[in-house]
Amino acid sequence: MSQAVQLKTLQQADFDRLLAWLDPNPERAGELYESIRWRLIAVLASRGCRLPEELADETIDRVARRVKDIRDSYVGNPAIYFLGVMNNVHHEYLKRPPLPQLVLANEDTEVKEQTFLCLDNCLAKLSPHAREIIEQYYADEKRAKINLRKRIAARFGMKQSNLRLRALRIRAKLQTCIQQCMEMSEARL
Repeated sequence: MSQAVQLKTLQQADFDRLLAWLDPNPERAGELYESIRWRLIAVLASRGCRLPEELADETIDRVARRVKDIRDSYVGNPAIYFLGVMNNVHHEYLKRPPLPQLVLANEDTEVKEQTFLCLDNCLAKLSPHAREIIEQYYADEKRAKINLRKRIAARFGMKQSNLRLRALRIRAKLQTCIQQCMEMSEARL
């Protein structure tokens, strides 16, 4: 059974409101945003989360949508509010069924080969635009990955947060396709 992924698109107005809530100075607001995001990722990774960036982004999106309701009444460091929301997001993540693994290290060569055939098949079903995004999105590691994602977002004329959401949706679609392909392969055996 495939896992349904529900994503709500973050509106630009919500994101702008979030930055203004963090600091009236846009430069400092951007720095605080990045600092909070990296802190969320670090906390989630330290908890053994396999998707720390995606959960950090989900946390930020939820806070951004709530800012209009809390900005006048919330007192204190906004980073603390993010951590509270992150705890809720993390608890929800722990309750989700696990995502299918594409290839496990201890699987035999036939299973690995079938998985890669399914991946190629599923990639071919994507639109050229979606395929280009997903292939490039996961291409590099660490700082190079961050710089690459900035360039991808700029090339496609979108914000990095929108790029992350789009990549997450494409990845979920691919995982479902691969899982279905693998199940069909097993049924034929």
